Amino acid sequence: MKIQIIGVGIVGGAQACLASKLGHEVLGVDRSRPTSEYARMVKEPERDVDVTFICTQEGVVPGVVAELLNRHVKGLYVIKSTVPSGTTQSLMERHGIHICHNPEFLVEKTAMESVSHPSMVVIGQCCPAHSEILKEFYTPLGCPIVVSHPTITETVKLTLNSYLATLITFWNQIDKVTRALGLETEEVARIARLNPRVSAYGTEFFGAPFGGKCLPKDLEQLIHISHEVGADSSMLEAVRDFNKTI
Repeated sequence: MKIQIIGVGIVGGAQACLASKLGHEVLGVDRSRPTSEYARMVKEPERDVDVTFICTQEGVVPGVVAELLNRHVKGLYVIKSTVPSGTTQSLMERHGIHICHNPEFLVEKTAMESVSHPSMVVIGQCCPAHSEILKEFYTPLGCPIVVSHPTITETVKLTLNSYLATLITFWNQIDKVTRALGLETEEVARIARLNPRVSAYGTEFFGAPFGGKCLPKDLEQLIHISHEVGADSSMLEAVRDFNKTI
C-alpha cells in the first residue's frame, strides 16, 4: 500500500518505520522535518494514497483533516494522535466522511522498537470495510487486534495513561510514608510485587514525579472531559495535585 504520514515526530516517525519495515511505500509530510530515514518526504500531502495516518499534535488534527479534504486526498484517514473523546466521531459528522482512530501505545525512549512489537493494536472503526484495511496492515505483527468504536478507543488511550500516572503517584505516596518510618521503599515494593495482583509499573519512580509529553497531558484531558460531562474527577485531580508536590 501507499502510506502517507502527516507529522513525522516520535509517533509519526515510528509509524513510518513500521510501514517501511512491512514493505509499504511511505510518504512523510512535516514542514519542520525535511528528511526521514523511513519516508520519502514531500512538501504537501499527496492525493493518490491508500492510507493517511495523522500523527500531529492533537490541537491541529481538525485542521489537518480539513486540509486533506481540500486537497481531495483519497484513501482512508486514520487519526493516531491522542485526541479528546468524541473527536473522531465529531469530525466524521462535520465533514460527512469516514475516519478511523488508531491510538499509539509507544514508549518514547524505545519508540522504534516498541512499534514493531506492540502488546496490542486498537482500531476505532468508522465501518467494518475500513477497519479491515487496518487489520491487513497490522496482521503481520502477530499481536491481538481489538476493534471498537472511535470514542471508546480515544478514551482507552486517555484512561491508560491516567492509570500509569496514578500508579506512579501511588508509589510516591507510599515512598513518603516508608521514608518517614525510616524504611526502604524499594524493599516494601519488592515484597508487594510478589503478589501477582500488584503491577511493577510505578515502583521505579520513587520520589520522582510523572512527566514526559503524554501522562500529564492525558490526565488533564480526562479531568477536563469529566468536567464537561458532569462526572466526578476528584481522584484524578488528587493524582495531578499530589504529583506537583513531588
